[in-house]
Parts: sequence; C-alpha cells; structure tokens
Amino acid sequence: MAHGYIAFVLHAHLPYVRHREANRLEERWLFEAITETYIPLLWILEEKKAANFSISFSPPLLEMLADPVLQRRYAEHLDSLRNLAKKEERRQEPDDAQLVRHYKDRFDRVYDTFLKYDSSILKAFKHYDKEGVIECFTSAATHAFLPYIQTEQALRCQISSGISAFEKHFGRKPEGFWLPECAFTPGVDKILAEEGIRYTFVDEHTIRSSSPGPRYDIGAPCYSPHGVALFPRNQEMSSKIWSSSTGYPGDFEYREFYRDIAYEREWNYIKPHMHPEGFRIDSGFKHKRITGHAEEKEAYVPLAAQQKAKMHAAHFAASADEISAENDAQCYPPHLITAPFDAELFGHWWYEGPDFLSALFREQMTKTEWTTPQEYLQRHYRDLDTVHASFSTWGRDGYGDVWLNHKNAWMYRHLHKCERELIKCAAGLQHAYKPLKQRCFDQMVREWMLAASSDWAFIIDGGTAAQYAGERFNQHVAHFNELLIHFYSQHLSNSTIQHYEKEFPFLTEINFKEFYSLHDEYVEQHYSEPKTDGKNILMLSWEYPPMVVGGLSRHVYDLSRKLAEQGHNVYVITSFVDGYPEHEINEKVHVYRVRGAQPHFNDFFHWTGSLNAAIAAQGTELGKKITFDCIHAHDWLVSVAAARLKQDLNIPLIATIHATESGRNKGIFSPMQHEIHQKEADLAFHADKVIVCSEYMRKEVQSLFGLQDEKLSVLPNGIDPNLVKKPEHGHIPAASHHEATIFSVGRAVREKGFQTIIDASAIFRAKGRSIRFVIAGKGPMLEELRQAAKDRGVEEDVWFTGFVSDEERNQWLFSCDAALFPSHYEPFGIVALEGMAAGKLTIVSDTGGLSEIIDHEQNGLKIIPQDPASIVWAIEYMLSDRDRAKQIAAAGHEAALTVFNWEKIADATVDVYESCLKKLIYTGGLAK
Repeated sequence: MAHGYIAFVLHAHLPYVRHREANRLEERWLFEAITETYIPLLWILEEKKAANFSISFSPPLLEMLADPVLQRRYAEHLDSLRNLAKKEERRQEPDDAQLVRHYKDRFDRVYDTFLKYDSSILKAFKHYDKEGVIECFTSAATHAFLPYIQTEQALRCQISSGISAFEKHFGRKPEGFWLPECAFTPGVDKILAEEGIRYTFVDEHTIRSSSPGPRYDIGAPCYSPHGVALFPRNQEMSSKIWSSSTGYPGDFEYREFYRDIAYEREWNYIKPHMHPEGFRIDSGFKHKRITGHAEEKEAYVPLAAQQKAKMHAAHFAASADEISAENDAQCYPPHLITAPFDAELFGHWWYEGPDFLSALFREQMTKTEWTTPQEYLQRHYRDLDTVHASFSTWGRDGYGDVWLNHKNAWMYRHLHKCERELIKCAAGLQHAYKPLKQRCFDQMVREWMLAASSDWAFIIDGGTAAQYAGERFNQHVAHFNELLIHFYSQHLSNSTIQHYEKEFPFLTEINFKEFYSLHDEYVEQHYSEPKTDGKNILMLSWEYPPMVVGGLSRHVYDLSRKLAEQGHNVYVITSFVDGYPEHEINEKVHVYRVRGAQPHFNDFFHWTGSLNAAIAAQGTELGKKITFDCIHAHDWLVSVAAARLKQDLNIPLIATIHATESGRNKGIFSPMQHEIHQKEADLAFHADKVIVCSEYMRKEVQSLFGLQDEKLSVLPNGIDPNLVKKPEHGHIPAASHHEATIFSVGRAVREKGFQTIIDASAIFRAKGRSIRFVIAGKGPMLEELRQAAKDRGVEEDVWFTGFVSDEERNQWLFSCDAALFPSHYEPFGIVALEGMAAGKLTIVSDTGGLSEIIDHEQNGLKIIPQDPASIVWAIEYMLSDRDRAKQIAAAGHEAALTVFNWEKIADATVDVYESCLKKLIYTGGLAK
C-alpha cells in the first residue's frame, strides 16, 4: 500500500530565437532540444501510461514549436544529421559499429516521429494532454524574472499573456503556472489567483522560511495568502539528478557532452555538416563517455549507459520509497515529494535522461504513488496550510543574484523605463484610440517582453553566449525606443509597423488594457458606454458565485453568462465576498460586489436594508454612464433596491421569484415570515413582469399576490451540461456490501425531505436489504438528521457528506445508481436536472416544479411526498428491471439537454424584456 506521493515536473523552456535569416547558431538550441529531449519525451508518452509527470511549456517555446519556418529549418537540420549518420556508417571502424548504428537508428526514429505529427510535435503533446496521459501548463510570456518587474501592470501582462499563449496552442486555460526560475515574491500570487491559476512551484527554503511554519515542512504544498498552492521542490531527491558532483548524470558510463566528432574529423569530410560560414560546430555525434576526470576519454557504449540508467531509476524509486516510509504518519494530506527539473536536462545535457525516465515510470514502488499537482490538489485541497512566503528562487544561493549582479544590473533601468512608458501610452490610447497606434503599442509590448526575458541576464552572468544575449537585449530596447517615437508621431504608417512585426513574429495577440493604471481602469469601468449591440441589463441578486447559499446563485450565474454570450451587456450587482474583487469581468459578465453601509448588523432585516441601499447606490452610479434597457431582480432580498432603481432610471423592472416564504413554511405564522412575505408582495407589485420557474409556482404566486395572468411568465431553470461532467480524476468510497447507491443533494432543511430517506432506509433494513443512501449538502438540520439516522440504526446505510464541491457532486452523480430528491416543497428543482444530465435514473417527489420536470416512468420516477414506502417502491422498481431503468434515465438525459437548455431559456428571457420595452414605448412611460 502506498504511503506517499511523488510529483515529477518538467519545465520546457528556451529563449525566443527566430531570425529572418537562416543558420543562426542560436537556433540550434531549439533543434538540439527537439532531437534529444522533446521527441524522446514523446516516445515515453507513446507507451500510453497514465499521467506520471507534468510538463510546463514556456510561451517562447510554444511559439517556436508551432512556427512553420522553424519547422522547415529543423527538417533541414535533421536531414543533415541523417546524412552524416550514413556517411559515418560507410567510414566506420570496427569498434565504432555499435555506436554508429545507434545514432543512425535514433535519428531515423526522430525523423519518423517528426513526420508522424506533421512536423508539429506540439500537436502530439496537446493530444496526450487531452487524453490525460500528461498534465501540461505554462509560464510567463517571455520567462521574465518576475520579482524584478517594477509595475503591477507589466507583471500582469507577463502572466496573462503567458496564459493566453497556452490557451491559443492547447485550447484551454492552464491550472498550473511555472514561475520562471521558481522566483516567488509576495503579490505575484494575487495576480496568479486572479488569472485563474491554482498552483505553482517554489524551492524548499521558500516554505521552510515562511510564516507561520507549515505542519509538514516540505511534505505537502501550502497555500499562499491569495489561495495559490505552492509546491516546494524536494532538494534531497532533486540533487540525485541536479548535482554536478554526486548526481546520476556524472556517472562515468554516460555520454560525454563536450566530445564531438566535429572537432576530430577532417575538414572536407565534415564541412557539409558545419556552419555555412566555415567554422566547426557540434554535429550531435558524441562518441566518448565521461570515463573520469582525466582528459583521455574511452569510447561511449550506449547499451552499458542504458543499463546504468535503469539502475539509477531503481535507486531513485527506492529513495522515494524510503522518504515515504519515513513520513508514514502524515495522513491529511499524505506526504508528497515534489521533484521539478528543467526538461532539457533529460536528453540534451544528460543524454540518457529519457532512458532514465522511461525506466523510472516502469518502476514498481511499494510505498510511493505517482501523482500530478492537479490530481493531488483535487484530492487534498482541504488539508493544506496557508503561509506567508518571501522572495526566493531555485537559483544560486536561493535568491536572485544570478539575474541581478555587477554583470547585468545595467539592464533593469532600461526595462523599468519601458514599463513606465507603456503605462503612459496605454492611457493615451484609451482616450484617443486608433487601430494603427494600437498595433504600434502592441509591438512595443512585444519588444519589452522579449527584452525582459530572464535568459539574457542568466547568459550574461554565466558568460556562455554573453555577446548574443547582450545584442538581443539591446536590439529589443532599441526597437522599443524607435516605436515609442513612432507612437507619438503624426506620420505613423502601416509599413513601419510591419517592419518590426516581421522581425520577431511573437505572440500575435496583445491586450493593451493590461497596462492601464488604476485610474485608467476606473474610468474604463465606470464611465464607458458598452460597445456591443445587445441589450444593457442591470441584474440584481444578493447571492452570486462564489457566494452560493441555494439554487438562486447558480441560476443567476448561468443566465447572466448565457445572456452575455449572446451579445448582451449584463451587469450583476451582488453582495461583497472577502477575497474577491469589488468589480470583475467574469466570462463577459460585469460583476459588482457591494458592501452594505453597516455590513455587520446582527439583525437580518437591518443587514438586508443596508445591502439594498448599497445596491441601489451602485446601480444609480452605473446608470450615469450606461443607458440600461431594464432591471432584472431576483427574489425579495433585493426588492427595495429594485423598486428604487426602477424609479431613478425610469426603465422596466422584471422580477424572478424563485420561491416564496409561504410555500417554504406551508403558510405565514411568524412576524419574520410576515415581513418577508410583504417584501415579496412589494417586489411583485413594482415589477412590470414576474417570472416564475414552473406552473406550480405560477399558481402559488398568483394566489398569494393577486397577479393577473399577463403579468406572469413561466420560464424553467436550465442546466449547463459542461458543469455536470464525469470527473477524470478522484474516486468515492466503494459500496462494498450494498446493492445500490442512491445519491441526493440539497440544503439540510426540512422541506428537502431527507428525513423520509432515513425512514425508507429503515424499511430496507427491516427487509434484510442493504441500500446505500448518500446525502450531500449542509444546512441547519444536518446534525439533527445524522442523529436521526443513528437513532433508527441506519447510520451505516445513510451517509451525510456535508458540503461537496461541484466536482465531488459529479463524482457521486456519475457513480450512483439513481438520484433521489424527496422534497416536500420545491418550486423547480435544479438538482433533478443535474441527476438527469448525469444520465442517472432520477426519482422525485410528485410536488411543485419537480412534478413538471418528470414524466412518470418515461424520463424519471415520481414518488408520493413524505412517504418512505414510495421511495422503497421506486428503488425496488429500478433493481427489478435495470434495463428499463436505463431507458428511462436516457430519456431524462435527453430532456435535460434539450428542454432545459440555457440557450432557449435566455432567448425566452430576452422576449420578456422585449415585451416590457414595447409596452414602455407604447404607453410613453412605465406601466405604473
């Protein structure tokens, strides 16, 4: 049994080198990495194993791998390698036969793989990422050293542009983000979190020096203050590969990197494979092994090296098991070894590295299980500590002197000046927008980003290709300054911009708004009229994600997103949530989170009154810059603000009443219930149109508030099938001795009917049958229900999970035999749609909106409310005829995806808006 986990992480990155002219020496960095690292990694993935490691692709590498020009140049490079292999085969000496055959076969296999993926190996990595064989993510736009960026705007640009580049090439946003050089600084996590990143990587001393100290040292990731998981490198394990003195790559059997036949063969023989300008460069044929520290080296023997790689893989796996065993007591979360490396180490610098990885992933560890950061978080996100981490890197001495010292400090004054100029230009572009100026600005951003690459400072510090690094840095800064002059010129031309764009065709899409100052952003958000042709909708709801109390939050979220997707401008005003921005644009929906003037009232009605005042104030302020078409208010908690805004803005008010106080309580009995009922009546009175979710609710609202038929519209709730998908990872406890698992989810309140499930379980137990009921959700009755199950002796059969995430809910939905919703009162029942969308037999009470969703024995089953024997009948019906149950479930699935489709519901909602607007035009004012 495994006691711990190991996450093996590779970071693939090279500086962006793509010149107009071919045969630049530095382009070989990419060609050698493709041949020796990236394609051999694909060979490992082609073994079709589950994801054993993760890999980040930097945007410069993504852009180069997808570039047709570089693909063509690499093909020419590969042809040269294969031709040299044939030439070596003809001239070989007896002792060289095995090695020459090795290289010839290897280069032929590289060539075959390159052709197999149509010259785009990035397509292959995307395929394996989609199949779940590997987990991919990305890094900063040009691998800039983030702590040394001066402005927040520039920092956000590096991060968001990197994410956009990954989305462009992989078709999805990444969950992880590789901080270049593992360089963390406080505040970078805030931007990562705002951009949707869940995890990143740091060195172990980042966590060990954090405050407060974590419970499990480096044996688990920790959350940053902004909720990004920081996975710490385990240096003990990493040093087995990284260490230049004791690491595996230094073994004497392995290939010597610095011995190449290019420097030993006669010039006329080797000349066709050397640089066209007539000097020797590495050919890729390295024929000696490390041997020792002496100058004289022995012949390289591939088979002996491969055997040694297997031995080292076994040693690495055994070492992981030892660490896991030593930390066996750590349970929540279990111990994790995080082992991150530069991808190019495996294959390019350590030729046998891919052989090592292939052998390692086949090793059978007894105490350690492979995982990925994403998978580990999905399992254990609740168990992690939160810490305050300080500036740190995985570089020399753990800090930043590699990238800032007496050799390269001169670079930063230029970079910081570029950042400040970009912020100024962005402000000017906002107030005097011209397409040509935006293209000029976009190219300025590219030049700054390319100059800001951490590679140039790193190379200058190391002294390896310092001249090229300095030239590239100076070139991009010079281009930036030239473009800055053009930006303010009255004679900016298309040909001028094209000249710079063609020089380095990097990241075609730039968002100039990333460089807005806080003032520019405020002006943009608060004083700019929307630019689309759709309706301007002001939507009010006291709850909106991440605040989720009931189904209201999900309804408003799904409806607003779909309306925005259709081209309407939706502005949601809702309650403030700690840790979330007061304004954000989430999937094209403008979300404003407001605080009441007195947000900490103990009295609930005082709190709602204060919240309504804040909502009304925000709506009035927005109304100064936006010509709204209508207000759409959801439930009584925003009724006062809705009525006030209708009067101030002089536009129609549409109200959706999701449930009533009378319906929830079977009448009005207390002063609080009476006050809520009155607020509901006020909202219904002031609304020009009232939307309800079912015919049942239409009759209830009509009866309670005396509304005319023409004032009411029935629009069902919808289901987003993308939110009810079978999870790729995670598992639920097996139902070892149970005949079936029945799943239910909802707030633990009386009207949900969970007590009836407990009574039904007792009937099954009396019959000698074992059915597992799983009830998910929290609420005021949760502990009372748990005690009731214990009192009835069915606590082993009725499980209460408490709160579950959407993913956990989906795990249960797709693992259960049926979904059960025995509510006493349910205006609609979105949870029933979720069960149907999951393709499960859905059993509901014959009451309220649930009764209208289900056609009995056609797309689901109906039971008698508050009747446990009826639940028993439905489950025995399913167990007695599984095939029929599957047919019913399939019909329910089809209904969920067609009848209750958000596209149709959004269209119908717009029709309601239109009817109110037509009435407004006809009467010359509001109806009331």
